[in-house]
Amino acid sequence: MTNTDFWKYIDTIIAQGFDAKGLKQLEQYAEQFISGRLVYQRFSPLEQHGCAAGGSNHVIASLLAGAGIDPSSLTAPEGSFQRERECAETELRNPRNWTYTTPEIYLSDLHDENVIKSVNGNVFVIDCDIRINTPELKLGGIRHLTTNIEFVSE
Repeated sequence: MTNTDFWKYIDTIIAQGFDAKGLKQLEQYAEQFISGRLVYQRFSPLEQHGCAAGGSNHVIASLLAGAGIDPSSLTAPEGSFQRERECAETELRNPRNWTYTTPEIYLSDLHDENVIKSVNGNVFVIDCDIRINTPELKLGGIRHLTTNIEFVSE
């Protein structure tokens, strides 16, 4: 199976509403991922291991999240931080201080001196400003900070 065939099949599973056949296939892909027979090259080996350790539900969620990304829409070089940023659907809100946001996350100060890629391909971010994106930041945030707790009865 080619990469294109794989993602077309994942799209078909989604389009068919996750029927029994599709769910069974997703479980098989998860087993292959966990055993190392299916390698998702977006992840480093350590990330692949961590995802697999999360179990089949975690693997399936990661694969389904990847299905929402059209590779032809990505313009940055493969393996670059910029390409990962494109995949995350963040929005550059302020180029002066390199601020990116999603409705839930505010991430700033990501200039080239603060993002480092190791020889092993690991990305390190130093001295950045990461926050929960709240409406008070006036950057499209939807999260609300609270100290409320709830005990759920069994």
